[in-house]
Amino acid sequence: MPVRTAFVYFLLLPAVLFSLSGTAAGESFRPGKMIIGRTCRVQVEELGLEYLARVDTGASITSIHATDFLIEKGTSDPLDNVGRKINFLTVSSDGQYKRMSAEIAEIQTVVNAQGREKRYLVRLTLTAMGVRKTILVNLRDRSRLRYKLLLGRNWLTDDFLVDVDLDEEIPAEGERLK
Repeated sequence: MPVRTAFVYFLLLPAVLFSLSGTAAGESFRPGKMIIGRTCRVQVEELGLEYLARVDTGASITSIHATDFLIEKGTSDPLDNVGRKINFLTVSSDGQYKRMSAEIAEIQTVVNAQGREKRYLVRLTLTAMGVRKTILVNLRDRSRLRYKLLLGRNWLTDDFLVDVDLDEEIPAEGERLK
């Protein structure tokens, strides 16, 4: 019996160590990650605007409200426009409108309830909760949506754990979110 018990422990020990090593089930918690709620205040550096953004772990790419596209020497095929300048209009959470120009870095095909659509991706620098990252952001008309900026996994990765029980980010001491 003791040999059999030792044999079982010998077989189970690698599985337990593997799960605790951070490569399996234990990977979801890493010291140093910050807790973020369902929404977060984000500054977009190139625009000088602040957004109350929705956090969406189901979105691979961050998305910003953009309309009135003008592409420098653009063609009807979105793939041909990669590398060209795109000019677009956006609005922050507090209603400030700004025009911006950026280079189209990539095209993203998105499948949603409305079907398939191609979206332009540009590089933007976003800062929130002390984290500053330059990432790809897709341009989408979000005028009918409450949040004009959606934070996807490409911004959340490596720095944040999402707590869906938090309605908004935890405000700084003495600051109240509206």
